[in-house]
Amino acid sequence: MVRFSSIHAIGTRLSALRKPADLVPPRTLIVRFKPGGAYPFFGVPMSELTDRVVPLDSLWGGDCRRLCERLAEAPTVAARVDIVEEALTKRLQDGEVFEPASAYLVRRAVRLVTQAPELPRVDALARALDISTRHLRRAFEEVVGLGPKEFARLVRFQRAVRAWRRATTSDWGAIAVATGYYDQSHLITEFKALTGATPRALLRSGPRADTQASTPSLPILVTEGAQALE
Repeated sequence: MVRFSSIHAIGTRLSALRKPADLVPPRTLIVRFKPGGAYPFFGVPMSELTDRVVPLDSLWGGDCRRLCERLAEAPTVAARVDIVEEALTKRLQDGEVFEPASAYLVRRAVRLVTQAPELPRVDALARALDISTRHLRRAFEEVVGLGPKEFARLVRFQRAVRAWRRATTSDWGAIAVATGYYDQSHLITEFKALTGATPRALLRSGPRADTQASTPSLPILVTEGAQALE
């Protein structure tokens, strides 16, 4: 019987989290939440999970142990996915959902940032929401796990990655200008800070290089056996 004894929540990060492929259990499942979408499931402000890998049983208690038991009995990957979805849905329906008063504002702010052709400054974003910059930062940290400036930084990085994937040539200077960096040097510095690699090194790792490690989201890792990403 497959033993699922390791389920972890990985908080929002500003640096890549990597592990060699041969050390990742083959039946690992990953649930990735959209920005601002994870907070209802964990019962704590997202800032408490930022840059951390937390055993899920420390947040879910007996619910996590029961989830492990059900996953161990599931015959297929599809069945395990259904079980995880059911467990998450149950968390929303149990009536103890973590819902900070600022959640609505942050969801609006996330939409404004992700949909804006040019990323807004924090003070302009706060004015658009009719709140102070201090309130906005505190709300973002509670709901997303990062401040609005850091969140915009990751959104800009993701835009650059998408532009690179669409481009026929790797003109990083043009990509930098198109996605809001000061210049190519700024883009390279940010890529190194967020992923540990230059854009050229990421390109060498293949057209589908794993740049998802630095995204403003919070995944749950369901791993086979006792080994987890850390």
